[in-house]
Amino acid sequence: MVVVFFKWVGPFFMDKEIIPIIIWERKTFSTVILGLIVVGSLTIFPSFLLPSTPSMWIAGMTFGYGYGFLLIIGGMAIGVSIPYFYHRIHVWLERYPKRASIVKLAGEGSCFNQFRAVALIRISPFPYVIYNYCAVATDVKYVPYLLGTLVGIVPEIFVALYT
Repeated sequence: MVVVFFKWVGPFFMDKEIIPIIIWERKTFSTVILGLIVVGSLTIFPSFLLPSTPSMWIAGMTFGYGYGFLLIIGGMAIGVSIPYFYHRIHVWLERYPKRASIVKLAGEGSCFNQFRAVALIRISPFPYVIYNYCAVATDVKYVPYLLGTLVGIVPEIFVALYT
């Protein structure tokens, strides 16, 4: 079933839904407005657990690799900060203390250890959108969280820009 999805359904969905929307956005909006849309979507989508890769594609196609990378990093820096300051996950952690203890281990140690843990989690296949909310539970300080996130998402940004 998975093979069928990746072989036929995924490419069909890309060709019929995603790519026409991207082409429409590029034709409809000016470059400045499109830049604001890209930064806005990269800021808002992670907060609502939506994928932001199509916005990265638009940034790469419209602004090139250099400016597209800068737009993506700026939008992502704001986007990952919003869930960090949203503290609703503590309710879940109080309800399930055994599971919370595993998540809280990432907040142990010095700022460099926290930076390293966040960067490795961002590089790993762990969904970064979910980790945005879990980071609050780990007691990771904001600066190591933000710097580790920005370093850890660079490979994903390059993959999205070059596709």
